[in-house]
Amino acid sequence: MRVPLRERNKQRVIQRIQEAAFELFRTVGYEHTTMDAIAEKAETSRGTVFKYFPTKGSLWLPFMKQLYVKQVQPQVKAYLKTNPSTLHALRFLFTQIYENVFQFPEASHAFQALRQDVFKTYPRNADINKDTGFLDMIQVILQHGQQQGDVRLDIPLEKLIQYVMMLYISQVTELLEKNVSPEYLLEIETLLAFLHTGL
Repeated sequence: MRVPLRERNKQRVIQRIQEAAFELFRTVGYEHTTMDAIAEKAETSRGTVFKYFPTKGSLWLPFMKQLYVKQVQPQVKAYLKTNPSTLHALRFLFTQIYENVFQFPEASHAFQALRQDVFKTYPRNADINKDTGFLDMIQVILQHGQQQGDVRLDIPLEKLIQYVMMLYISQVTELLEKNVSPEYLLEIETLLAFLHTGL
């Protein structure tokens, strides 16, 4: 079914705004990026920016998703081809997120929103998976582990995915809120040690 012209134009404007914001976030930083600067770079009015994105923070989560899709996901998919253990694959995924997404101090803003979405929504519908396939990646890793025999089969896969996600989100958000991201990798090792007995 053909998308109406009005809707296509709207999507083009939204894409221009996002691209402008993402470039500014990368070059001048989230804190120094203003809505006026985004509007100017997107060649649209300030009112149009606010119409689609009521706050600057509403542009931050899509930015993190883009970083995940373009930088993290391809690396994890390539790593899975080396046939790693489940824990090694999860460690690689979480480390790549740290190195590619949490390099921005403002990551805690988006992660707070993400945490709310994950804890109040069934994972398949959670915002974290929309446009990224993050939960799908965890599913692929756990299925791979089941095939290798290092992930249990007596708990439904959907439950295992949910458990891993809940633990990860709760631990990481806490660290980012306290601005102790250097402890992230240590926390990941603790999480993996716990998952070793649980999976």
